[in-house]
Amino acid sequence: MKEYTMKRSMIALAGLTVATVMQAPAFAEVPAAPPSQPADIAHAKSCEDVSMSVYFSAYESMLSSYSMRAVNAASERLAGCAVTEINAEVVSEEAHDDEDLADLSQARAAAVLEAFNAHGIQAREVHTDISPKVDVAMPVGTNAPLARRVDIVLTAQPGYGL
Repeated sequence: MKEYTMKRSMIALAGLTVATVMQAPAFAEVPAAPPSQPADIAHAKSCEDVSMSVYFSAYESMLSSYSMRAVNAASERLAGCAVTEINAEVVSEEAHDDEDLADLSQARAAAVLEAFNAHGIQAREVHTDISPKVDVAMPVGTNAPLARRVDIVLTAQPGYGL
């Protein structure tokens, strides 16, 4: 009798095991092998011109961390594009006849161009207008950060790039 009860228990356990295995999703399907070739997804890069302003602290020509982030973002947008022309224009509230302040305007334009150059963005045609200009919207003598900037336009087209 003992043998009969033991066989009955084993058959019941085997039945429960089979039922559990059949319901388990891990054993339901065998996954297909991964593709041997990577998927080729066509990506058309839109190379649009970038216009931006890079701002400076008073009497400084060094790019701030915020200005570098703007340059980095513009550089990423132009990755894979050919930059054909760069136009940089300095607007300076420190515009005077003083030679040192004229050198400051030139140093600001150079700092912006060097930052783009460090990201591999160069052009055959680079136009800089470093004659300091006072923002016409600002009253004379106003010390405002928006009047200390380099306005830059990067002309881009599809082609080689970073």
